[in-house]
Amino acid sequence: MSFQENARIDSVRDKRIVIIGASYGIGLATAELLSRSGAELILANRNVEKLQEIAKDLPVKTSAYRLDITVEEEVKTFFETIGGFDHLVVPAAGAALGTLAESPTETTRALVDSKFWGQYFAVKYGTRHIAKDGSITLFSGTVTQKPISGLSAYAAVGSAIEAAARVWALEYAPIRINTVVPGIINTPLWEGLVGKEGAAAQLEQTASLLPVGRVGTPVDVAKTVTFLIDNGFVNGATVVVDGGHRLV
Repeated sequence: MSFQENARIDSVRDKRIVIIGASYGIGLATAELLSRSGAELILANRNVEKLQEIAKDLPVKTSAYRLDITVEEEVKTFFETIGGFDHLVVPAAGAALGTLAESPTETTRALVDSKFWGQYFAVKYGTRHIAKDGSITLFSGTVTQKPISGLSAYAAVGSAIEAAARVWALEYAPIRINTVVPGIINTPLWEGLVGKEGAAAQLEQTASLLPVGRVGTPVDVAKTVTFLIDNGFVNGATVVVDGGHRLV
């Protein structure tokens, strides 16, 4: 299969695919890529108005739901509402930058709530409604592969997700559960962390260090997500998409 951006994946045509966190960045790029293959999309996050606008522009049947992934009962109700589906993608995001000494505990707790507990709830309740030949794609982060000062909370949460996902892949077999580990990706999250100018400087500096000579794009990661959905022989895997960051 060609991994060009206009590639179509026959295996997802008419399949129901849930993406939690699709209003921008990796989640949005994944929705756009899957829509070209004829999948039915179910999008969810807190900003349902943004999702509704996105749905209007996608060429496939797309529904939008308001969901706070950190609230267990909301996640449970969401999956009960949408009913059966085939694949689940959870590009959970969060913001927590700073060394252990300077980071407020509540900031770290918020990251754990969204990026660990949110994905935990999604697996716990999503598996009750997913097809037995379906898949779940979770997300970690590059600091599980290469330590970066100021990102210990991301490292802890990402490592927990990677380890838990391997266990869940056994517990919920034959449902496949894999984890994507994105490197430094150019998404609006960076501006939220360090501001517009700071983000541009950080991304430029990182690009100069990477073996591929650039930072990643959301489409780079979305292509990996579509591969994990399509390939029925990949299970319990941790797939690193970092441009070689862990090598330098």
